[in-house]
Amino acid sequence: MSSPAPSPARDLPPVALLRRLAASFVVSDPGLTRLRMAARTVLTLAAVVLSLVIVHPVLPLPVAAYGVAMTTALQGALQIRDATRRARLVTRAWCALAGFASVALASLLAATAFTHPVFLGIVFLAVWARRFGQRWNAAGMYGFMCYFIGAYLHPAVADLGAIALAIVLSAIVAHLVRNHVLPEDPERDFRVALVAVDANRRAFEAAMRRLERASPPGKDRPSRREAARAEERLKDAILTAEGLLPGEAGTPQADALRREMVVALFDLQLAAEARFFAGAPDVGGQGDDAPERHREAAARRLDEAAMRVAEAARTLPAGAFEGSPGAAPARGPTKGAGLLADPALRLAIQVTLAAAIAMAGGLVLSPTRWFWAILTAFLVFTNAQSRGDTMQRGLGRAAGTLAGITVGMGLATLLGGALAPSVALIAIFVFVAFYLLQVSYAAMTFFMTLAISVLYGLIGQFTPALLVLRLEETVIGAAAGIFIAFVVFPRTTGTVIDEAVAAFLDAFDELLAAAIERVEDRRRHGLIRLSRGLDRRYLDLAVAARPLGGDWQLVRKPGRVRTALIRFRSAAYWAHVLARGLGRARIEPEDRPALRAEIEALRARIATLRTRRDAFFGTAIRSLDETPRPDPDRLEMGESRDDPRFALAVIARILDRSVPEAEAGPQPGTGVPTADAGV
Repeated sequence: MSSPAPSPARDLPPVALLRRLAASFVVSDPGLTRLRMAARTVLTLAAVVLSLVIVHPVLPLPVAAYGVAMTTALQGALQIRDATRRARLVTRAWCALAGFASVALASLLAATAFTHPVFLGIVFLAVWARRFGQRWNAAGMYGFMCYFIGAYLHPAVADLGAIALAIVLSAIVAHLVRNHVLPEDPERDFRVALVAVDANRRAFEAAMRRLERASPPGKDRPSRREAARAEERLKDAILTAEGLLPGEAGTPQADALRREMVVALFDLQLAAEARFFAGAPDVGGQGDDAPERHREAAARRLDEAAMRVAEAARTLPAGAFEGSPGAAPARGPTKGAGLLADPALRLAIQVTLAAAIAMAGGLVLSPTRWFWAILTAFLVFTNAQSRGDTMQRGLGRAAGTLAGITVGMGLATLLGGALAPSVALIAIFVFVAFYLLQVSYAAMTFFMTLAISVLYGLIGQFTPALLVLRLEETVIGAAAGIFIAFVVFPRTTGTVIDEAVAAFLDAFDELLAAAIERVEDRRRHGLIRLSRGLDRRYLDLAVAARPLGGDWQLVRKPGRVRTALIRFRSAAYWAHVLARGLGRARIEPEDRPALRAEIEALRARIATLRTRRDAFFGTAIRSLDETPRPDPDRLEMGESRDDPRFALAVIARILDRSVPEAEAGPQPGTGVPTADAGV
């Protein structure tokens, strides 16, 4: 008898609603990093505004001081990412100096012919500074945003003292919130991430059961997509939990238990991937062709791995978190390259040219609101890897602004400047915007536009014409950014993918080189850590390939892109199997030459693939549906999981299927599958 359907959310008690809401936050945000960032942003902004209000009766502050303080508070919550308190304090000091220098320039050059070219110079420096590391990237953002506010509010020279005070106050508040009100707690964050791991595992197992109940088993496309998303969320949660573990700098016992935790999490990821491969035919090559016992064995292995993670977590002492590593050294400038070979310089030129075009168009449209166009042109290049990525960000910002203005007009009219509801809604919109920042740029833009619309209504400057002007300036800035991305130093999506493929293959070759050392001298040489690097490289590759699936790029074939990504993912999985198998296997002296030869043959394949632009994403690659299925008995989960030679053979087959069929070479090894496995 089936269980009754759950009652609607409105019928649940408040406590159950809160518990379900908290669970959804944990599942979607392992470690609660997005939640903490959004909360820090809102709390920092609120505390800065409250501090200024308290200071105002004693020392009246101009409107520009409020604007600069709120801007630097926002940047301080988002851009200061150093690992230690001292490093964050130093970065805040440099950022405050950069911000004050920019707003002082804007004030001194107001109403002169130099204000526009100086703004372009600041745009250039703000982008070029990224080559020197995160600290100077933050300082560049401070400088750009403070000049932007100066161009918006036109502070007088006499206001600079109050603005300096506001910047210092903003830095103090942001520092206190970051380090004392909402600080990181490594142990707490790790425990929360483990809760997310378990919740995502349960959701993944439920999705797999739905997929296997489909008719025919494993082939229902919506169920397969749901299972794939659930498996990716579980993997993200596992990687988040592992990333929260500190380096080995505690007691020997704590370090040993930490290593056990890393291995347990790694085994859980392997078990989850094996579970997915056993039930998804176009990923694992099994699906309905695999005996039921394979799926049952994979499900049992997933449960067992989860129990090992729980046991390792119970034995992990708090002392294991006392050896948290310090901040990584800042990345210095690139040396030995030609002037235009520096990617930071090329990007700086691109953004400056886009800003110049946006400025010209914005000035024609509005001599007083042109800076909105420059802001958009600047931001669409942030974190964009290719011209396709820039187009997606530009269109997303324009779409988010349009939707936000449409809804914002109604909200601002409805509220009519009422203080309490307006302030509450602004706080909510800002929180949601930055909670969704890493999920959807368009959604972030939508909620920030809502907040700005309500803010204009609160300060008495709301008019529909003003919001429409903001949309027009945003479209000008987005168009300028997209145009420059396509015509000046164009960085195509294909180029970015080629670089991501090369990085993946380099990481794979590094793993294989360590595997040879393991074969020769029995040491592990960090095989699990190196195989983890493939996960990061795969994520980079998936992000690089994202623009190829857009509806606007009709000449592309998303099916082929999907096929290539599945092969990379399968190769990463079998690399995990290889690392785990070599770590556990007892390699007899007489077996070492043959195993080494197979690894060297695989490295030779990788060296060949580095020279092939048509590999993986080429037009001559056979699709998944055209490749023969492996014999399910050869993929018996318990027999092949820890067999390094089997893993090597499967990886070789995946690589062979990633070049035109006529050029695929013979596969190494003996007693190995002769068809795609896990492709």
